[in-house]
Amino acid sequence: MRDEFSASVRDELAKRVGFACSNPRCRRPTSGPQSAPTGTVNIGVAAHITAASEGGPRYDPSLSTVQRMSTANGIWLCQTCSKLIDSDQPGFATAKLAEWKSDAETAAALALSERRAPVFWSEGVFREAERLMPALIACLRADVQGDTTELVREFCVKQSPDHYIGWVKTHFEYDRETHTDLLLQVDWLAEMGLIVDVATSNLPKYRITPEFVDWLRAS
Repeated sequence: MRDEFSASVRDELAKRVGFACSNPRCRRPTSGPQSAPTGTVNIGVAAHITAASEGGPRYDPSLSTVQRMSTANGIWLCQTCSKLIDSDQPGFATAKLAEWKSDAETAAALALSERRAPVFWSEGVFREAERLMPALIACLRADVQGDTTELVREFCVKQSPDHYIGWVKTHFEYDRETHTDLLLQVDWLAEMGLIVDVATSNLPKYRITPEFVDWLRAS
């Protein structure tokens, strides 16, 4: 027997993210009007973070029925992303879905408090990055804002500050001695789609996405 969400829980999950998909790489709206003068269309799904029944994706036997049916165990997604997380279970662990949910709710809260429409790219993801790795984000922000050409959008990861890199192309440089857990932080940024791996050698090199660059410049 499945521990399904009640109508009130589904409604709360949708409203807490402004009826937008919680996947930071999607964020599509999930509710709107029908073509008729009345009626609405909903393409959103209240998905379970841990499965509603044994044998389902990310099932957690330690949860009680009440916990499994609670808002805490739900995430609002569009139908496509809901299907995606259950079809590719290894790629969408419980912790990742919890991050998506937190980021989406943060973005919705910011949109309300700042009295503006929600951004397409979840600003909550950017702010979560700053919370998790403030020193690295501060360096990225300083470098991006200090780039008067507004053309330098790539950085490399070095082992130490004195590691020489003979590249002709201009780039930013960060080293593992200065930044603790730098590789883990970079992996997180790449996983969330804020940077793209563009390495052509054994030295890690990344390009910062335009959306992330714009946020770093403006914040």
